[in-house]
Amino acid sequence: MGSPFGAGEVSEVLGEDDYVCTLPMEVRKLAARDLIEDDNTRTAALQQMRLFVRRNQAITKCRLDGNFLLRFLRMKKFRLRESQELLEKYLKMRVDQPHWFTRLDVRDPTLDRLISTGYFFALPERDDSGRRVFFSVAGKMDPTQFTTSDQMRSMQIGFESLLEDEENQVRGFTYIFDEKDVGLSLITLWSPSDVTKAFQCCEKTIPMRHKEIHILNLPTALFAVFEFAKTLLSDKIKNRFQIHSDEARLRKNVPLRILPKEYGGTVPMADMIQMYKKELLAVRGRVLMLDHMNINKKPKTKKIEKAINTIQRNFRKLDID
Repeated sequence: MGSPFGAGEVSEVLGEDDYVCTLPMEVRKLAARDLIEDDNTRTAALQQMRLFVRRNQAITKCRLDGNFLLRFLRMKKFRLRESQELLEKYLKMRVDQPHWFTRLDVRDPTLDRLISTGYFFALPERDDSGRRVFFSVAGKMDPTQFTTSDQMRSMQIGFESLLEDEENQVRGFTYIFDEKDVGLSLITLWSPSDVTKAFQCCEKTIPMRHKEIHILNLPTALFAVFEFAKTLLSDKIKNRFQIHSDEARLRKNVPLRILPKEYGGTVPMADMIQMYKKELLAVRGRVLMLDHMNINKKPKTKKIEKAINTIQRNFRKLDID
């Protein structure tokens, strides 16, 4: 299958750019306060990140544009070594789990159908903290039609697409998960191993700042599953969960103006989903470009060196004897 865009676009997306910060002043002040980001720090850090990628023999291809590299720097508050390690982990994650993190194409019929159900999408307006809000109605997902890979890809396409907006990188994200009508048929699609990998990837590897997480209509039967899932998360993220027994309680903590009409707002969910799809389409080329990146799995050199040293010592002993 050929590339969905021309060679010129590939070169443009992958290559180093003359980055110019276009963040509004309010967001720049937020970045300075929360992320220790200023013009000089940003310029120097981008230079070091690009140098790191070029000198890293394992990384064979990687986006070098400022938008992409700043995700990792902002996630780690410009601690350079940690940002570089996160980038490596992110690239390895994509190589190790391609069924979750590649082919994030809004034109993919399966993804389009799943997004259209309302399983996972972004609300068009920001919340009172200026954050974009991901909304999920898990009960809309038919486990006989969609796989766990479909579920993960429907989330990842949202994450990668909205990270193309640098304001989202700085402000972070809010989440609302409506768990009404979620049954064991959906839960049992996931093995404990896959749940663990998915949670670790979302919290520790994808360069996103998770700020608020609202859980709505959690069935009593699934409470134990929810408690297990929380054990896989850091205390920082656990403390950001808010549980709401019904929509009325949710509306006390989330502005009514941003919610779908079905939850007390004014804009129908179907219209919001169509707006969201247009957002995904607008950055489709840049998101698909992620599939061109690659990192080679490093050989276990320490074990090999240890074995060679052992052999050499044995031969020296034979010579002495």
